[in-house]
Amino acid sequence: MTTLATLASAAVEGQDVFPLLTGVSRMLGYLGFVLLVGTTFFLAWLWPVRSVEWVFIRLFRSGAVLVLVATVLVAFFSADASLEDAFAGRDGAAALARMSLVAVGVAFSWEMLGEARRWRIPIVVWQLLLIETYVLESDAWREPWQVVKVVATTGHLAATAAWLGGLLALAAILVPSAHLEVLHDVLPRFSIVAIVSVVTLVITGALHALAIAGSPNALLTSTYGAVLMAKIIVFAVMLLLGNVGRRYVGRLAHRKVTEIDESAPDQSIRAFAVAIGAEFALATAVLATTAALVHVAPLA
Repeated sequence: MTTLATLASAAVEGQDVFPLLTGVSRMLGYLGFVLLVGTTFFLAWLWPVRSVEWVFIRLFRSGAVLVLVATVLVAFFSADASLEDAFAGRDGAAALARMSLVAVGVAFSWEMLGEARRWRIPIVVWQLLLIETYVLESDAWREPWQVVKVVATTGHLAATAAWLGGLLALAAILVPSAHLEVLHDVLPRFSIVAIVSVVTLVITGALHALAIAGSPNALLTSTYGAVLMAKIIVFAVMLLLGNVGRRYVGRLAHRKVTEIDESAPDQSIRAFAVAIGAEFALATAVLATTAALVHVAPLA
C-alpha cells in the first residue's frame, strides 16, 4: 500500500516514477533469485531424501516466474519505458543471459530437482552463471577495485541465496509438519551453512561497501552509507530474532533445535516455523535495501 501511495503521489506531482518502479522490480527479482538458487542448493547439498517434494518444485517455479518478470520490468523501467533500449548494452546482455539460464533451469527442472545430488556440479555451474548475470549489471564492474567488488558481490549473492533459500525450504517442511524426521540430518547441516553465510555476508559486505564508497569517511557521510546502515540494522535484528527463536523452541521441546522431529510438541514445531517466517520477513527488508543501494551507489 505504501508503494502504491508513493507511486500515485509521484504521478500526480509529475515526478519520474521509473526509478521507484525499477527498485520494486529489482527486489522481486532478488526474491525470485533466492528461490531459484536457494531451492537448488538445499536439495543438492542439504536434503537427505532421494525423492523431491512438490513444494520444492513450486518454490523453484515461483522463483523462475519472479526472475523472468522482474528482469523484463527492470530492463523496461531502466530504459524509461523504451522497448527499443530495454535490452541494449551490458545490462541488456546480462538480462538476456539471465532469462536464458532460467529457461534452461525450467527445462531441466525435473532432473535438477529430482536428482539434485547427482547433478551437483552442473547445478553449481548453473548457479554461478546465474549469479554472474546480477554481478554483470551491478556497480561491481566499475573502477576502482573492480576485482575486489566482483568477488565480494559474487560471494554476497551466493551466501544470501544459500541462507534465505534454506530458510524457505525449512519452512516448507515445518508448516505442514511433513518429513520432520529429516530435520535430524538437515538442521545441523543448515546451521553450518547459516554460520558460513553470515560470516561471508559480513566480510564481503564490508569489502564491497568500502570499495564503493572509497573511504570510511565517505561511507559514513553519504546516502549510500545511510542506506547500508539501515540494511546492517535489519540484518542484526534478523540474527538476534533467529537466535531468540531457536532458544525458545528448544525450551518448548526440551531439546536442541537441531534435534526437533515428529516427537516434539506441536507448539514447538509451530514456534520454529513462526521464527523462520519472521526471519524471512526481515530478510525481505534486507532485499529491499539491497535494491535501494544499487540506486544510491556513488558513481566512479
